[in-house]
Amino acid sequence: MTATVNKGKGGRDAREGRTPLMRQYYDIKREHPDSVVLFRMGDFYETFDDDAKLASKVLGIALTKRANGAAANVPLAGFPHHALHTYLPKLVDSGLRVAICEQMEDPKFAQGIVKRKVVEVVTPGTATFDDFVHQKSNTFLGCVVDGSDRAGFSFLDHATGEFYLGESVRQKLPESILKFSPKEMIVPESLEYEKEEWYGKINPFVTEMDEWAFDYDTGRQALLGHFGTTSLKGFGCDDLTAGVSAAGVILRYVERNIPGALDHVTRLIPVRDDDFMGLDDFTLRNLELFNSLSTQGTHGTLISILDETITPGGGRLLRRRMNRPLTDRIRIERRLSCVEGFAEAPELLMEARRRLSGCSDMERLVGKLSRRKANPRDVASLKVTMDLVPVLKALLEKSRSGALRELASRFEDVNAVARRIAEVIVDSPPLSLSEGGVIREGVDKELDELRNIASGGKKWVANLERTERTKTGIPSLKVGYNKVFGYYLEITKVHQDKVPQDYIRKQTLVNAERYVTPELKDYEEKILTAEERVLKIETRLFARLCSWLLEQAATIQNNAAVVNQIDLHGTLAHVAVNNHYVKPTIVEKPRIALKDSRHPVVEAILPSGEKFIPNDLAMAVEDDQILLVTGPNMAGKSTYLRQVGLTVVMAQLGSFVPAKEAVIGIADKVFTRVGASDNLAGGESTFLVEMTEAANILNNATSNSLVLFDEIGRGTATFDGLSLAWAITEFLHNMSGSQARTIFATHYHELTELESVLDRVKNYNIAIKEFGDKIVFLRKIMPGPCDKSYGIHVAQMAGLPKSVITRASRILSHLIRHESPEIMGRERPHQEKNQLTIFEERESRIQQELSDLEINRMTPLEALARLEELKSKYGS
Repeated sequence: MTATVNKGKGGRDAREGRTPLMRQYYDIKREHPDSVVLFRMGDFYETFDDDAKLASKVLGIALTKRANGAAANVPLAGFPHHALHTYLPKLVDSGLRVAICEQMEDPKFAQGIVKRKVVEVVTPGTATFDDFVHQKSNTFLGCVVDGSDRAGFSFLDHATGEFYLGESVRQKLPESILKFSPKEMIVPESLEYEKEEWYGKINPFVTEMDEWAFDYDTGRQALLGHFGTTSLKGFGCDDLTAGVSAAGVILRYVERNIPGALDHVTRLIPVRDDDFMGLDDFTLRNLELFNSLSTQGTHGTLISILDETITPGGGRLLRRRMNRPLTDRIRIERRLSCVEGFAEAPELLMEARRRLSGCSDMERLVGKLSRRKANPRDVASLKVTMDLVPVLKALLEKSRSGALRELASRFEDVNAVARRIAEVIVDSPPLSLSEGGVIREGVDKELDELRNIASGGKKWVANLERTERTKTGIPSLKVGYNKVFGYYLEITKVHQDKVPQDYIRKQTLVNAERYVTPELKDYEEKILTAEERVLKIETRLFARLCSWLLEQAATIQNNAAVVNQIDLHGTLAHVAVNNHYVKPTIVEKPRIALKDSRHPVVEAILPSGEKFIPNDLAMAVEDDQILLVTGPNMAGKSTYLRQVGLTVVMAQLGSFVPAKEAVIGIADKVFTRVGASDNLAGGESTFLVEMTEAANILNNATSNSLVLFDEIGRGTATFDGLSLAWAITEFLHNMSGSQARTIFATHYHELTELESVLDRVKNYNIAIKEFGDKIVFLRKIMPGPCDKSYGIHVAQMAGLPKSVITRASRILSHLIRHESPEIMGRERPHQEKNQLTIFEERESRIQQELSDLEINRMTPLEALARLEELKSKYGS
């Protein structure tokens, strides 16, 4: 299986005259031409040639030269090995593939060139270091495969071991990929991924592979071999052939890049579209679930309101549920019951959240165990969390909520895990094994004996200083140690005449001399040998413990999943109680009934002292399927639409909602068309983007969908826009199978006439209070159409110059009378005969009717009656 990447950097071949070290480097570089090779040399990672130039630029480190025998100087850039987790994230985050080449033997015992080997290839999709990943977000590696009639996909978070696969029809593939937002995608070489919709939206790192790598049988065998099963039926995905192919590619790709680091991947989770609400990227963006339209940050988003999770795993679970709200009533109600159980027991909720604050990220800890990167404190923190599991279980078992008791029953017994860690590791171990003192006394007899020697030797060295000072009469004599000379006796040159005959000079300093004695050298060897052997034994015992813990991965991960759910349900209850949310009633009929509904984000960020004005909503497909909401800008139409959409999403992810009462008919999809935006880089104007979003809605909405239109047709000529808005409304009303619940906020007052034409269309407006030329927005949704636009009033509130407001008012009065507005300061330009403006067309009709009148044959009363008729027909 070969791979190429769109962002890789190559190196040049080895040449005659290279030193043995550089020949070794070029041999390794040829095996990883698309990677930046970090070549371990003692205490440094070095890069050479083109890699060095690139690393120097990305990392901001010095680019130097390395003399290389007869060959020309080689560009060189490097950094200390202990700084790997500082520099590696920067390389990966810049879109580079990085091969980490380690020394495989101790240089002190090497015969010739030290053996080196690439132990890990890190990419944006496989990076797991804490500095790179957001603790409350997943980092997915994805793969896509074209099946015979459906596209297959798979996603793996290597840090947590979550492994998903699924299939979808081709047109829905972008939505499926966007829900996981992978950092890296693996694709066949034949796929022109730059033209794919998902690539343009998330711009992931891309790895291309040979076509044969996507073979179904090969992928299936890889999965069966990894999970040790004879079929995939136990995972519920044996029928997803294209998805299985994609999952197999991911498994083999990770195994090749990070050998032996997949033991924590214990489950394969199928993703089926029928289980979840459809949320396309337009809706995710327009409802501002995760990113603000104005700041692109999280402030002012739904996630910023709901995410008060305590654990990283709980935060990741919240994001997954927000991305994929449920469409199954029983599962939704089960989640709501858990939230209700916490909301109705504030003491239980407070105690559970207090306990959760002591939990570690079990999923990522198991991932670190799998990659052999767990340190002693990681393991100790796992023990603390294992001790909390029975405490949390006991808390939930006492609850009056059947849903919480059922959740508690999912915990598995992990007492053996906690006990084993406690037996091997000290209570407060150091961060690194090299610091020593990790393994508890009594675990290994040889280890205890060597520790006695080492600690006794150190005490002997301490006593030696006092003894030698007394014997020589030199009060400033010191016993020291360094890695080059070992232990030594240091005497200043002032006391050189007092140095005993048996002292052996070791090193001369400016103001002192350093000596050793045979006795000191003997003890030094015993101490250093004992310390080295202690480290080896502790390392071996710690590795054995980690291997045993990895065998318990499935049990630990199952308990982690339960802890995550407790955190999430408790958090949603905490948010609901604090914000006065209510448990929604979930029904399967396409209807929505809300009393005193509020926007969860807007009400939370209102300035102090301001109160959000709630509104009601009642709609059902059979009666009032389409609500036309009219009113001026800034009155609250967009807020009203979004709060309805957010309320439905919240209910179906399993959250209480901001209202006094709520009945939510399950929506299979939620669509939004909000605001004006363009895609200039993609050659799409504002109007084209608007029509693209509208087309997506009309082609995919069903009678169980919820459609939220905030203006349609505003990006084109008035009559064109009005015509499109009218036709779209008719389509949603009349088209069989597409009669979705729809709320349509519009400035086109002409659309309000549809209420008298279409039987399931109802008019509503945003209430306004006028005071002379001033208006006050009451923020209330009222039955009936709005009587006018109030656009000039809003412009005045925005601070437009008074002259502009006055002129606009004058033009508006002309247009209301169907007159063409006069042009200030000059005559109207000459127009060709029979070429009328839209303002002159009606005036021409009036003139025609007047010229057709036979006044001489009319009585005065008939003339007055006809004049009144024309006045009524064409306005005053």
